[in-house]
Amino acid sequence: MAREARIVGGQDATPREFPWMVSITRKGGHFCGGTILNDKFILTAGHCLCSGTNKIPIGQLRVTLGEHNLRAPEVPAARHESVINAVLHPGHKCGKYVDDIALLEFARPISWSESVKPACLPVATGKPGYSAFSGVEAIVAGWGWLGEDRSKYKRADVLQKVEVRVVTNAVCDEWYASQGKSFSVETKQMCAGWEEGGKDSCWADSGGPLMVGSYPAGPLMVIGVVSTGIGCSRSRLPGIYVRVSDYVPWITQEVQSRR
Repeated sequence: MAREARIVGGQDATPREFPWMVSITRKGGHFCGGTILNDKFILTAGHCLCSGTNKIPIGQLRVTLGEHNLRAPEVPAARHESVINAVLHPGHKCGKYVDDIALLEFARPISWSESVKPACLPVATGKPGYSAFSGVEAIVAGWGWLGEDRSKYKRADVLQKVEVRVVTNAVCDEWYASQGKSFSVETKQMCAGWEEGGKDSCWADSGGPLMVGSYPAGPLMVIGVVSTGIGCSRSRLPGIYVRVSDYVPWITQEVQSRR
């Protein structure tokens, strides 16, 4: 069920549209997305740091910042950074999708530019996270596959974006059940997609951001992390995302303790 990579039914993002978006590479190839939190940390999915049931050795991971087209690196905007630490949520086990969230720590503080900026996260107080964004149209971005069938489609070179609608967990469970899928969405997960399908995140979009806000005039806020799902862009099978608002206290604690 991993969203190893992809946006379906989307369009090219414009350069610097999502300057907090990063490409996580292993052995030179893109395999997951991530979000810049500050000059030392990025946010991604827990399963992005796993290979099967084992954690990927930190030395195999690198992060590319300021990227737009993976085949034509934007010099000097795009740059590669090493990571020295991978922080999996304590509730996450490789091979599972519970607490599918993690942090990567840069080997050195990064510098800001028009192509490299930190993201905004939802505050942990106020409305309950599980109801705050229902019905809202959100944007998901990534360099993942352009279609579910990887024998017919290819992975995107240019960063893709697509609009999806956040649905309540109850509706999400109902839709999955209607398709014969016995899948129950956890409180700390959220669903986004379209009843008719056609637009979704896909293979290799994992770890990337689900964003809402007064777009394009105002700032965007990262409310979800691409986590899992069944297939890509199928009707009544929306993508499953980590609900970031439920993890803000954990993120804050980890980042502050490692400064």
